[in-house]
Amino acid sequence: MADMMNMTVTTLDLHTGYEVVGTVCGSSLSQSDPDQAFLGALREIKKSAALLEADAVIGLRQAAVPLADGTGRFHVQLYGTAVREAAQQDPAMGTAVNGLAAGAGQNLLNSLGQTGRQEGDFLIDGSTLVRYIGQSEYVRVPDGIINIGAESFHNARVVSVELPDSVTEIREGAFSGCEHLERIRLSTRLLVIRKNAFQSCISLSDIALPASLQEIDKAAFSACPELPAVTEFLRRKEAEAKDAEYLRSRRPVWRRQGRCQYCGGFFKGGLKGVKVCSMCGMEKDY
Repeated sequence: MADMMNMTVTTLDLHTGYEVVGTVCGSSLSQSDPDQAFLGALREIKKSAALLEADAVIGLRQAAVPLADGTGRFHVQLYGTAVREAAQQDPAMGTAVNGLAAGAGQNLLNSLGQTGRQEGDFLIDGSTLVRYIGQSEYVRVPDGIINIGAESFHNARVVSVELPDSVTEIREGAFSGCEHLERIRLSTRLLVIRKNAFQSCISLSDIALPASLQEIDKAAFSACPELPAVTEFLRRKEAEAKDAEYLRSRRPVWRRQGRCQYCGGFFKGGLKGVKVCSMCGMEKDY
């Protein structure tokens, strides 16, 4: 295991060559002392990096959230990228690829408890994008990816991301902490965006929601700027849910009155003696 005590942890980048081995996080609860909470989270993030045999943690970010329990406690979280000093390799033996040394991609997948493969700047397991490991600020996700995995871009220094139309789900925390992300092009087949998917994407301003989208978790865009398209989508879904609940509550009443249980309309005679609602056209089914 790497030396935790002497490990470099910085908010900056390193000026020496290194290979990315994974993203790491640490957290701590405290009664009243923010310094002790920070040190506790720092120990956790060093421990996670040491398990990946990293030499340093770069791009450190901090989030401190007061707990709503009236005790004065708060939750401190640290996020960063674990890196390892790049070995000097004989050209005949091959060199690092896209910032990740040969074989390190599989090691990272193993540390995450997943199988899969490395394709360029991406670690992929089946049709799930497990982790973005590149250094480019402008990213196009490969075709054929269906799921953008949990925390797959966490804290990545990306500015623009384009998803292929094969993507149907963006999972929890996928782009969390991407403070430089300004634009994302979503899939035209996207169905769901899970909680914290874009948490703390403080620069995000360019996003269009596809017509296919069925669900956005209310916390998916927490700590983001106001995004009118997202606000309107959530407002519309909330109104639809209220309407659906009202209709469900009225069904027993309308059935007792001999009316359409779906809309409250009156029935009229149809072909072959079947009664049909004069409002929604549904057949009487009770």
